[in-house]
Amino acid sequence: MSADPYLGIIEGFYGQRYHDAERSYLFDFCAHHGYRFYIYAPKEDAQLRATWQQPMSAEYRSNLTTMAEAAHAQKLDFGVALSPMNLTANFASLRDTLVTQVKELCAATKCEIFCLLFDDMVKDSEDVGKAQNEVIKTVEQILPEHVTHFIICPSYYCDDPILDKLFGQCPEHYFSDLTAGLPQRVEIFWTGDKVLSEDITPEYIDKVSARLGRKPFIWDNYPVNDGKKICSYLFLNKFKGRTGLAGHITGHAVNPMVQPLLSTLAEVTLPLIYEGKSPEEINGAHLKQAKSLFGAATSLIIKYDNFNLLTKVGRTQMSEQDKARFLEFCAMDDKPALKELADFIQGSARFDQSIVSGEHKID
Repeated sequence: MSADPYLGIIEGFYGQRYHDAERSYLFDFCAHHGYRFYIYAPKEDAQLRATWQQPMSAEYRSNLTTMAEAAHAQKLDFGVALSPMNLTANFASLRDTLVTQVKELCAATKCEIFCLLFDDMVKDSEDVGKAQNEVIKTVEQILPEHVTHFIICPSYYCDDPILDKLFGQCPEHYFSDLTAGLPQRVEIFWTGDKVLSEDITPEYIDKVSARLGRKPFIWDNYPVNDGKKICSYLFLNKFKGRTGLAGHITGHAVNPMVQPLLSTLAEVTLPLIYEGKSPEEINGAHLKQAKSLFGAATSLIIKYDNFNLLTKVGRTQMSEQDKARFLEFCAMDDKPALKELADFIQGSARFDQSIVSGEHKID
């Protein structure tokens, strides 16, 4: 692996997946702001999750190929993630299907990164770690040479007790079962001490490395806003902390907001932290990206009180007068990010509505 930090974006949220033009913008953004990969992993894509056992249509395969080619044209590594729901309890009967689907995804994308995700799945036995270990080893053996990063996400991907509450108590031997005999090339996603970690420190990561038997690959859930409690906010602030991580991890993937363009206001700052830039330089880059996104409305949107309405107060707690004022700002310039902001203020359909309403069921 290169000595340069391996940073990228993972489109891994609940809600409406990005449109092709939005993804194209992000590929270009990544290429010019210190990011080196893009992983396609939206929860909305049933072909990669709920209906993963079904054969890919020619249209789906073509769309994946086009997406990967667009990323490669920007000299980015491209990744795709499979979340094989209900696999571990039925692996004997589904092994051949899994092998076929993995080969198809790799062939369609010529991906450098292949991800196998076991997150957000209810525990089906106390031996789930052993079952996942067998699945991981099976996939690792069939990956083509162009896959240089094989990353798995465990069912328990942080130390947040909310995971035990949602998916079942983590078996005491889960991590020893999961990692037993795994080749060192198998990388493991980790979100930090929480699902939404305020900071991630080298000292904490070293403890995780001891548990996993390898350095983790950070899946950073900032600035994502896809949950019931966080979908009222736009997380536009700079990244906090996350200093000194180079050398302690194998990579760092940012899971963005449902709003792709607005996410770049935070995303522009993470590579600068890795580069050791000063607070003044980071602030300058943050402001420059705001001007690029908001044009003539920049000074009004980033004004302290207005900015806090988006990042701390939230849409549902805003007054109607506040919302009307933001819509006036959004009409000041013909910027796609302003349209994104207006859509958010008006109650965006981009969010997973079952999550917004509290009706979402864990699979």
